[in-house]
Order: sequence, then C-alpha cells, then structure tokens
Amino acid sequence: MRVAQIMAGQAIGGAELFYSRLVCALAEDTNLQQVAVLRPHERWVENLKRSGVAVHLERFGGRLDMRTKRSLGGILKSFEADIALSWMSRAARFCPTGPWINAARLGGYYSLKYYKNCEVFIGNTQGICEYLRKQGVAPQRVHYISNFIDEAPLVPDQTGSQAIESDSSGRVILAAGRLHRNKGFDVLLEALALLPKVTLWLAGEGPEQVNLARQAERLGVRDRVEFLGWQDDLRGYLQRADTFVCASRVEPLGNVILEAWLHGCPIVATRVAGPMELITDGLNGALCAAEDAQAMAAAVAGLLSSRQQQQDFAAAGQQAYAQGFSRQHIVGQYQEFFAKVAH
Repeated sequence: MRVAQIMAGQAIGGAELFYSRLVCALAEDTNLQQVAVLRPHERWVENLKRSGVAVHLERFGGRLDMRTKRSLGGILKSFEADIALSWMSRAARFCPTGPWINAARLGGYYSLKYYKNCEVFIGNTQGICEYLRKQGVAPQRVHYISNFIDEAPLVPDQTGSQAIESDSSGRVILAAGRLHRNKGFDVLLEALALLPKVTLWLAGEGPEQVNLARQAERLGVRDRVEFLGWQDDLRGYLQRADTFVCASRVEPLGNVILEAWLHGCPIVATRVAGPMELITDGLNGALCAAEDAQAMAAAVAGLLSSRQQQQDFAAAGQQAYAQGFSRQHIVGQYQEFFAKVAH
C-alpha cells in the first residue's frame, strides 16, 4: 500500500502536530509506504525525515499558484500512490485526480467546496462525521478515526527541565493551544481572577498573545500567569499541574484533552462539541458553560478542593484513553481504512 500524506499547514498547530505524529507512527509500526508533501516548516520536516519518510516540499500558495498542483501530480504519479490523503482544505484543493483514491481527513467543520475531488472522508470526531453526512456525503464514504497523542514516557531529567517551578503555597492550572479567540483564554483569565493563590501556565502562540498579556495586567493576575510559548511536548507540564482547563468557545476535538487523560491530569472543559463528545461530566472530567468565567472558576475551585475527585477523574481519563484513543488503536484503524478504500 502506497499512501501520500499531503499537509498544507503552518509551522505550529494541533493538526500539523498530529499529522507528523501519525505519519511517523505509520512508518514505525506498519509496512505502509508513504511520501509526505508539505510546506517547508523545519519542525515537521525533521520529524518526518527521522522516521525515514520521503519528504517533498511545496508552496501551497494562493489561487495563482499553478506550480504546486502540477508538481503534486508529478509526485503522486512517480510514487505510484494508491491513496492521496489531504489534510486541511488547502491541501485538498491542490490535490489532482488520478489513478489514486483521493481521501481527506477533517479536524473541523470546513466548507466542502474545497473537497470536490475527494472520494472518501475521515472525520476525527463523530460530530464532524455527522456534519459530513448532513452535507450530503454518502454514509459509506464517511469514516470516523480519532487522534492519539505522544505516549513516550518522560525520563527524570525531562520532567525536571520541562516544568517550571511554582509557588508551593498555591495550585497550578494548565491550558494549551493556539492563542486565538476560539480557545477562550480571555475567559480563563477572568476565571483566574476569581481563584486566589492559583497560577496559570499557558502554552501556545498566536494572534491574541499581546491582548492576553494586557488583559492579565488589567485583571491584576499577570504575576500568576506564565506564558510558556508553543510547546510540542506538554508531558512535563501535565504531570506537574493540578488541573488542565480547556476553555474553548470552539473545539471540534481537543487533542489536549487526550493528552491530559493519558498523563493523569484531571480536566475542566467547556460544554462545546469536542469536550462534550469526549468527557462524561463528573466521571472523567468536569464540564462548565462556555463564555462563563464564574462557572469556570467554580468548576476549577471545586476540583482543586477535592484530592479524591482529582484522582478519580485522572484514573477514569486514563481508562478512556486506553480504550479508544491509544496509538495502537488509532494506527490500526488507519491501516483498516487504507486497506478498505484502496480495494
């Protein structure tokens, strides 16, 4: 089986991180032959090359970029691809038709006008799969496969170097993601102002970074916020934090929830699509209203006040991850998908 993995993404981002993780896992755990086509972002290119995957770099520019589509067609023909899997709408728009199966992996509710060449679809949540069917995609063309996260254990020196020291008199909550309005970090800062002696570690980069720093100053919590920058690896922080908070206004899946589950960090998350699909409120996490700083603060405070609840959430989260989201499980599902659609 020969699969071309096509990503027209950015230098940072959750979808890009999972793309790199999956392609490398398929290279290490299966007999699939793969070629990776992506923009020249060093972070992802180096990861892929270390796994022995052939890499081709393309611009994936605007509508006047005719070269990328021609070049991509040449790569697919030369590779004799059985399947071309496009990640993100721009990749799908550039992917030509040919003797291969055109497939698309969606991690959001994207307009299907960019996926006209695609014959089969992967949605990484049940909600996205339902959206595809409602948009007129035949049910047999829609496949659900979720994500997995980095399962490599931390060695002792990594644990110490990754996590920053916190004031021993307080508690630490962790949040992570692109610093974008959709992630609701402004609401989280308002909640933090209601949580005395709590420190926030915020991992991410994005267009809201300056605004969030200014807001923290206005709220009088700047000395309790650590802006960590983008982190490809959250393991050390998750193992040191008391609670993980997903404050999103919009969150189709929530890779960070899977990461928190695996590493035993209890979760508070907003009642939006992805967290609601993953979390059973009161069993493996706590759900609160989106856009509601008081409700978020109350949920965090309640969890921080109960060591037993933290332990119960952590254990149930690890069980949920093992049963449905492990690397072995997801890699196996991708193998089954490729075998099914190629015949």
